[in-house]
Amino acid sequence: MKLEFREEMLIPQINGEIYYSVYDLENWLRRICLTVYMIEYGADWVNHVPKKIKDGLVYRISKSQELIYLDADSEENIIWSLTQGELAQMLFNPNVWGRIQELTGFTQERLSQKLNELREIRNLLAHNRALSERTSIIAKGIIESLHLLIDRFKNNFLYSNDMEIIEDDSNDEVCVYFSSKMKDNDWSKFQAFIEGDESLYSLVCLPVARDCRYPSAYKLLNKFNEVMENILSIQVNKTADEFIILIPKKIPQNKCLEIIDIFLEKHDLFTHKEFESQHPKYICNPKIWFYENRRPINE
Repeated sequence: MKLEFREEMLIPQINGEIYYSVYDLENWLRRICLTVYMIEYGADWVNHVPKKIKDGLVYRISKSQELIYLDADSEENIIWSLTQGELAQMLFNPNVWGRIQELTGFTQERLSQKLNELREIRNLLAHNRALSERTSIIAKGIIESLHLLIDRFKNNFLYSNDMEIIEDDSNDEVCVYFSSKMKDNDWSKFQAFIEGDESLYSLVCLPVARDCRYPSAYKLLNKFNEVMENILSIQVNKTADEFIILIPKKIPQNKCLEIIDIFLEKHDLFTHKEFESQHPKYICNPKIWFYENRRPINE
């Protein structure tokens, strides 16, 4: 078990490693929660949060505005302000549980058990308990078991084969509108298309010229700021100047068209700053999701 000094304080390195894993895991659980609620209810999903949880969130979010001087990510997206207990209540809501089980493959009993185990790990870290090698092995086992759920979600959602190009679907007014806007497009300067499945529209912006640039989280968040509540996520390719806007089909049609208009505006949304060098407040925003260029495969 490796220990390291921070001045006079001796710290187990494993504490930091486990914390990073918990941070990653909890962000995925919150993404799953947001995905399911937006697919089911669109931008109106907030009104389907249990009243007791919602009242507590409103208070906490208002208090968090007092901490703006810390220059941290805002808490406007309330799912990222949930306690772990509140997150579990949201996930186990009978009105959405069927879709969560479909996307994750976990039963409610199994997920409940794993979230309770995860809470115990968080409590150890929160109370500054030094983890031993045995604690580390147990904690990593719990985290790995929950990653089975995350991997299932990624395969069913982030890397799904269900999305198809639907620009020529004359029965879908959103697709017809997108195609009409792209009719006189100069494809040598701007490449974009619309995909879809039963629950989502996907607006894809593809690179035209490879010039070592990256989508700018700051520019993307600012460009779509006025319609962000109607957007599930802005997915960004980790290795290419490519991004995708995901819109739940439960969003009102006029809002879908408004997002398309903004998407097709010819603004420069790129930067030469690598993702790791962009401001954490923007690049780690809950609406910015990264994906691999190819579906990861464990061989």
